Amino acid sequence: MNLRLLDFLFDPNDGGDLTPHTFEGDAQTIREGVLLNAQSGRWFPIRDGIPSVFHDGLRAGMMCEEDEAFLALHGDKLREINGVKIERDAIEHARAHDFTRMENERRARDDQSEDYDKMLSMKMLGLFEVPAYKKVFDEYSILPLDTPLLEAGCGTGRFTDLFARYAGEVVAVDLSRDSILRNRVRHAGKTDAPVHYLHADLTHLPLRDDLFGRIAHIGVYEHIPSREMRTQFIAHAARVLEPSGTLLLSAYRYNGLTKRFGKEGEHAGGIPFFRFTEDELRGEVEPCFHINHWRENLGIYMSLLAGTPKK
Repeated sequence: MNLRLLDFLFDPNDGGDLTPHTFEGDAQTIREGVLLNAQSGRWFPIRDGIPSVFHDGLRAGMMCEEDEAFLALHGDKLREINGVKIERDAIEHARAHDFTRMENERRARDDQSEDYDKMLSMKMLGLFEVPAYKKVFDEYSILPLDTPLLEAGCGTGRFTDLFARYAGEVVAVDLSRDSILRNRVRHAGKTDAPVHYLHADLTHLPLRDDLFGRIAHIGVYEHIPSREMRTQFIAHAARVLEPSGTLLLSAYRYNGLTKRFGKEGEHAGGIPFFRFTEDELRGEVEPCFHINHWRENLGIYMSLLAGTPKK
């Protein structure tokens, strides 16, 4: 983790500042360590250069095993930090049904990350999707290219190279740590823009206000497990964008050809999905965004929109 990422981060629970503590690394880069909220004593692990910054409600279930493994390796160093709270009650919260579904998706994404890029369907979709997304950014992005871009749901990196062309730097966020690791290997040294990787939840973004000129959210929105959590992400997206920033969003489309696949349900491994009519997607996005561009994208599969935040 490059320390530059700290300029973007805060504690998703209370908005508190995070202070780095390095166990392995150098003056600019942390390979192993923690980010500490000194006011609450809450800590977030940095493993292999990737910080995991989750809201307590999701961390209480999803991260318990990973926290225990981290403590087994670095517990002595962590206990030497003044003010840190290691007790389990510091991170235990009631487990909501949606958090359980997100935990199931995280496990499925980790399990499937190795095979995801080998899927012929993903390779074929990229032939159509990349030009569509490039066209929208070319026509509807107002801010200069040196502004930061948030890739909200970066996965294994099908589009990270493309989005790095539209930014001075990229913050690439995903729920699946295994996917992030594959993304990092895939794009090492391929782009001039630095890419900062963050293991986090999109519905509790640990990112400060008004920092990004663009957000790319591609093929992820339909997998957020409820309308409440989807609109929570939309509110976060509007919050972290600059007033003239652009949100690029695509999602599953529900029409005559796709009705045979169902309105909502789960993909293999417990990955939730929801298919949208135009009115449904607009209804979730428009409270926080002006929709400046809308189009059917691969008519049987996706809708696509670009908008600026209502601030």
